[in-house]
Amino acid sequence: MPTSVKGMHDVLPEDFTYLERVIKEAKRVSEFYGCSQIATPHLEKTELFVRPLGDTSDVVEKQMYNLRTRGGDRLSLRPEATVSVMRAYHENGMQSLPQPVKLFSAGAFFRHENPQAGRFREFHQANIEIIGDDDAISDALVIRIFVSTLQSLGLKDIIININTLGDKQDRVVYRKELVAYYRKHIDMLCKDCKRRIKENPLRLLDCKVPGCGALKDGAPPMVDYLGEFSKKHFAEVLEYLDEISIPYFLDSHLVRGLDYYGRTIFEVFPSDADGENPPALGGGGRYDDLSEMMWGKRVPAVGSAMGVERVVDLMKKKGLKPRSDTKPKIFLIQLGPAAKKKSLILLEELRKIGVPIAQSLSKDSLRSQLNIVHKLGIPVAVILGQKEALDGTVGVRNMETGVQETLPFEKFIGTIKARLKEFS
Repeated sequence: MPTSVKGMHDVLPEDFTYLERVIKEAKRVSEFYGCSQIATPHLEKTELFVRPLGDTSDVVEKQMYNLRTRGGDRLSLRPEATVSVMRAYHENGMQSLPQPVKLFSAGAFFRHENPQAGRFREFHQANIEIIGDDDAISDALVIRIFVSTLQSLGLKDIIININTLGDKQDRVVYRKELVAYYRKHIDMLCKDCKRRIKENPLRLLDCKVPGCGALKDGAPPMVDYLGEFSKKHFAEVLEYLDEISIPYFLDSHLVRGLDYYGRTIFEVFPSDADGENPPALGGGGRYDDLSEMMWGKRVPAVGSAMGVERVVDLMKKKGLKPRSDTKPKIFLIQLGPAAKKKSLILLEELRKIGVPIAQSLSKDSLRSQLNIVHKLGIPVAVILGQKEALDGTVGVRNMETGVQETLPFEKFIGTIKARLKEFS
């Protein structure tokens, strides 16, 4: 019997309510702060990701879903959003717009990771990109949007782990010191890290193998090797976070798993996260060199990605239910052929005024339909029987009190709007 692909998952109605709520809230908050929505394809050319993400990164080496078309093109399912959005920025002439360009996006992404709690091979992200601005306030604004979204979902206790990777010149000096430190402990490194020490030393700090993780604690901190410009920028970011009362922890060994990052980087955790490597709710940082790397022109930018499934998991653990503007407050009960026909007119009238309603038009018995009303916990039942259909009336029953009244069809819409305010 066919089943779903390993690591992929169905989003069932209850979970979809959560997922939709998180994405809607992220969009609402980002739009308040001036972001416009953008969407990019799920399929991109493989070359778009290899260089900026790092050809020795876990994403490129182990996690990308790649395919070759019959025409020989090499394509990949997108593993992340930033590079695709930056491609769209250049390809569609967005550099001619007033800068910075602030963009929101959300959707499904794909990585061939080991499936575990909160981590799937198809997952959803809500993303913010501020492109075309070098000011530290944009770094703080991206973090502000991320934290405000979580807070508006009821997740108040949040901590930001933050660091800076400096600029390209700073990292040249730091890499030499980092390599010198790890060479003293070469025998303790895992197989991948013995290769990383030659190819991409910063990746050593991102290794999750326990032995390598223990070595990280003694590694030299990046902040000791910053130039004046990088120091000033990072200090300004922290000052902005202090001003807006966002708590943070200076993690001097934090790196992100993608090569395009420089200067500010951060990850977001619940304050009460436990375990040695708790999953982040998301993260982000600056990628000022990405544009020059791929399109030959430096365009400063900063962004973030929120892991929607991880936020949903945390909401469930905290007992937070997603608010739904479309949760039905009325159940339409119809009895008999004439009532069933009339109910189609009634449903459309309620749709026009934006009243969420549930129904089971294929059911014919009063008892079976009332059972559904009770199971769904809907406060008002609208009853349309053969008599009501012929008389041009509608029965309205308060399911809490059991009181029922009969209303003329033409007065029903206005009256029901007033009645529903009692249950809002």
